[in-house]
Amino acid sequence: MSATPVVDIARLIEAGVEEARKAVEAGRFHVKVYALPRPRLRIRSPKKKIIDVDEGKLARLEYALIRSLLAAKSRNSKPTFKEFAELAGDYKAAAAYIAALWRSGLVEFDDTAKAVDIYSAAMSLSQKGYERKIARALDATFTLMAEKLAELPADQLLCVQKEGRIYCRYTVTNTARSQAKAQVKALNDTIAG
Repeated sequence: MSATPVVDIARLIEAGVEEARKAVEAGRFHVKVYALPRPRLRIRSPKKKIIDVDEGKLARLEYALIRSLLAAKSRNSKPTFKEFAELAGDYKAAAAYIAALWRSGLVEFDDTAKAVDIYSAAMSLSQKGYERKIARALDATFTLMAEKLAELPADQLLCVQKEGRIYCRYTVTNTARSQAKAQVKALNDTIAG
């Protein structure tokens, strides 16, 4: 009996999804998902109201992050902030989230000035200031530091592939269930795409 293959999200970010496609075709495999930092994010709406980013939005941001990284790797390029924010569906929350990851050292921008613009936009009190700063940083390219990601707590999920979809048993101890689902969905959508 052969060992069950492991699809490691951190390795996929460095190596691409070809290895994952082979493991998924085996039918039964494990997916290693990571406990990305979940900072408390507060963003300001255009009507000046402060909004806390909830768990569902954080999961969407994590999905968009992993999906944009894997899709860019399959094109042999780096994702841009604009691609990430469009996948997330919320530019302000995306700016706040990626700025928090940048400050923690998990994300690295190619141009530090654009990273500062994204951070400033996320902290901006005025809507015009936010728009001006974010417009300068839309083409900012970034990478997720895979070696730092690999150091984070992780879980291995038992998964199967049926009819082109990945189904997993989300028994987790180190990651949030919504986080694990977001990472597997990003992997599934990248492989299917």
